[in-house]
Amino acid sequence: MAEAANEGRKSEMGSTGNAGTAADDVRKAFAGLPLDEKVSTLIQVELDMLGDAVSTVVSAVSKAVEDVARACESPKQPSSETPGAS
Repeated sequence: MAEAANEGRKSEMGSTGNAGTAADDVRKAFAGLPLDEKVSTLIQVELDMLGDAVSTVVSAVSKAVEDVARACESPKQPSSETPGAS
């Protein structure tokens, strides 16, 4: 019964409580890797983060361009020329 109560508390903590455990597990696994695999893993993580950053920048620029394009669109306005003025 105590185990069920502990499980309930863990689920109430959500991902925050599990994040520390997961981070510890990753640290332990990483510490056990040979140096070449550590370097390879770090490069992969950096490339993933770079890809996420580029994606975020491209999305923001795309949204800004769309906003500018919408702002430049205006309903047809009557011409300032009057018929017969020529």
